[in-house]
Amino acid sequence: MEQVDIERNMKDAVRKIEEVGGLYAEAKGLSYQMQKLREVVLAREMKHHTGTNAKREMEARCSDVYVEHLKGVAQAITTETRLKAQYERWQAQYEACRSLLSLEKAKTRMI
Repeated sequence: MEQVDIERNMKDAVRKIEEVGGLYAEAKGLSYQMQKLREVVLAREMKHHTGTNAKREMEARCSDVYVEHLKGVAQAITTETRLKAQYERWQAQYEACRSLLSLEKAKTRMI
């Protein structure tokens, strides 16, 4: 691989790190918020039921609202995890290019 190709790949990696990094940050924030709101949704649903706390909690956990929220939490975590993997892939690509570029420069100095 020539130095020009390596530099181009590094620039692409930097661009993708910035792009995916922003998306990953947003997804991580949403995932955190959705996970924290799980207890709020549960508490709100418990207010709609009567009986002991255990009975109210059981009924609240079975409610459509709570189940839908859990589906949203699962989706948010999935999105966060996928974007994290993409982000780490582009970081690894950048590091690999950086190593190759250093090797190419060392070869040039030896010649």
